[in-house]
Amino acid sequence: MEQPLVSIFTCVYNRKDKIHRVFESVSEITYGNIEHIIVDDGSTDGVLPLLEAYREKASYPVFIFHKENGGKHTATNMAWDNCHGEFIIQLDSDDMLLPHSVEHLVELWASIPEEKREEYWCVQGRCCTQFSDEMIGPPNPEGINEMESSVATRKTEGERVGLMKASVLKNFRYPEPLGVKFVKEAVVWNPLNEKYKTWYTDEVILRYFVNEGESLSRQGLSRQSLTNKVYSCAYQISVMDKYETKGLKAVLAYSLLYLHANSTFRKHSKYLVKSSRKAELLQLLLILPSLLAYVPIELFLLRK
Repeated sequence: MEQPLVSIFTCVYNRKDKIHRVFESVSEITYGNIEHIIVDDGSTDGVLPLLEAYREKASYPVFIFHKENGGKHTATNMAWDNCHGEFIIQLDSDDMLLPHSVEHLVELWASIPEEKREEYWCVQGRCCTQFSDEMIGPPNPEGINEMESSVATRKTEGERVGLMKASVLKNFRYPEPLGVKFVKEAVVWNPLNEKYKTWYTDEVILRYFVNEGESLSRQGLSRQSLTNKVYSCAYQISVMDKYETKGLKAVLAYSLLYLHANSTFRKHSKYLVKSSRKAELLQLLLILPSLLAYVPIELFLLRK
């Protein structure tokens, strides 16, 4: 049986000192039918010659795309649009796939009864860090692959990486709100998990690196990071009833920080986020406190 093509995609922004991990790990993958899609999201640190040198040496197809800096979510959309494989794997620009990773995930997909595969969008494996080969988080609960999708999703913990079905992803895209440069994966994963199932395994698939300074999940305080935070809070408010997010806490953060988001975002986003009556009332009550907090927060940002 011919191996299906698997597209590994990597979004790169200024990873000159860490991108070698990606190159080395993909080069050592035991699975024989892969391609590597790399999207450079407007890097400025000289990483581009390294990408080109990697493409020249690789024994499998490597496709490099360049775009203006817009955030990982916009680069991911571009990567998905240019993947040719039946399956897609995300490999961040500072992480490493383990040699057996793709082979094992494809085998797991094949183990799903053929008559049920249309119900699934992903096979998810586990992650470890640079400090240990042990998976992060507790084992999957027994019988997780027989549980209802909504129940299984709530019972999983720890970092994970998936073999994603390309034909399903083609129908989903990250929103690209103007002025925002970071959109959380949950914005896409939530509706995906609502419509399709995931097959889980405790096999360790990917090694990621922790305690290496600022990252997208630990951004320094700036106008842009506040804008990203405001958008994230707006999303949580809008789905607080549907996905049981911490919406009321998000209302507080959103209301107090909205005026400090960049002008591009504010021009295209209303102050009040449509949600439950409780959330909308709370937003109205917080208008005055947000105005009172405006000057001190602005003075702090100007000092940065």
